[in-house]
Amino acid sequence: MSGSDPPAVSALVVNYNSGDWLRLCLESLQAIAEAWRRDDPAKPDFPSGLEAVVVDNASSDGSLATVREFEAAGAPGLPVRLVEAGRNLGFGAACNLAAAKSAGRHLLFLNPDAWIDEESLRRLVEAQESDDGLAVAAPCLTYPNGSPQFVWAPPVGVLGEAVQRFRNRFGEAAWNHGRLPRLLKPCVGAGWYTAACLLVRRAAFDDIGGFDERFFLYFEDADLCLRLRRAGFRLREVAGAQAWHVRGAVTGTDRERRLTPAAERFYRASQLRYYGLHRPRWERAYLRRRLRRKFRRLEDEEQRRALLRLLEGGDGC
Repeated sequence: MSGSDPPAVSALVVNYNSGDWLRLCLESLQAIAEAWRRDDPAKPDFPSGLEAVVVDNASSDGSLATVREFEAAGAPGLPVRLVEAGRNLGFGAACNLAAAKSAGRHLLFLNPDAWIDEESLRRLVEAQESDDGLAVAAPCLTYPNGSPQFVWAPPVGVLGEAVQRFRNRFGEAAWNHGRLPRLLKPCVGAGWYTAACLLVRRAAFDDIGGFDERFFLYFEDADLCLRLRRAGFRLREVAGAQAWHVRGAVTGTDRERRLTPAAERFYRASQLRYYGLHRPRWERAYLRRRLRRKFRRLEDEEQRRALLRLLEGGDGC
């Protein structure tokens, strides 16, 4: 940034026991900010300037010290602001808080276990600057080892989730991340993009009221994308833009990327809420029957009871 001019991009990071991944995330943003400072005279037409806002959801692993270190250091070109929530607000509510504390025209939602490079973020910004109707610009996602990761998924619903379960069986196949989505979109719908790394136009984000804070964790990005489309905005993946995401390092998966018991409870509560808000009655009934059969087969009695109680709470709304 120069003087008191607002930044073009506010990078918004929600931290909850992110460990050393948070440092890597902030270091990638620092490298981008330094590159943009050097390039400003050479590329005066590019809307540069970057800030980072980190909302901490009551972490207990010492990762808060990392943010304080960056905040105190005052890295050139990258103001870092720490917002301590004092409790675990959930992902969507913490993102909304971070957005409220930021000033950029573009909001980069970035998981603490994800990072992006300068050229990729530049491509995302340029895509939105050249298209006033583009609310979401998404990069392709990869795991740290370079294997592809899903950035796009079909619309949430009985058909869409069945299609995604099929896709999950071939997660590392190149056709599953390029050719197949292009073929699926005309058949199943435009779908949604994961908020692990997502550039969202602030004006569009504010227009729909940001994330729905009734989703504590999971499905909040699918809900956001759906509401943006309904408001008339466009969403797309930007060619040549790439980000890296560990996936599950914070939200809770085991070594085979299966949800931990606690994470599954959040997942199912949000799934039921999404269906209750956006899907027809027959799909809500079908989902509840399918989940009831699934939960009753669980060997873990405590988990079985907890998940069955979710089904007793109506449609999750």
